[in-house]
Amino acid sequence: MAATDLTAVTIPECGFHTVRVSLEASAGNAREVQLPQWGRRYDIVFKQSDGTSDDAGKIASAGTDGVAIGNDHLPIASGGTYTIRVVAGQQKGGGSIFLAAATNGAYAHICIQQD
Repeated sequence: MAATDLTAVTIPECGFHTVRVSLEASAGNAREVQLPQWGRRYDIVFKQSDGTSDDAGKIASAGTDGVAIGNDHLPIASGGTYTIRVVAGQQKGGGSIFLAAATNGAYAHICIQQD
């Protein structure tokens, strides 16, 4: 699969955008997610392929789409939510993150907020 490109997502009137990202079919393989410039907060949760059961995951700031996520990642416990914050005025949003799940064919649910 190719990277998930969210760079063209615009800011909805409600101030946040939610998206379900299909992760790689093989557990532990990274999916690149390209984030929009306007995003300042990203809440991420992992779900198994049934869409409702919690899953563990990994988040990295660098990697290669479609291959095993590297050693430099942050493990997220099953049922956990991870929040990435970008400090407004110090750094733009955007860029890429790399996500991997503990089970095959899982999903990452991301809520992107302006602040």
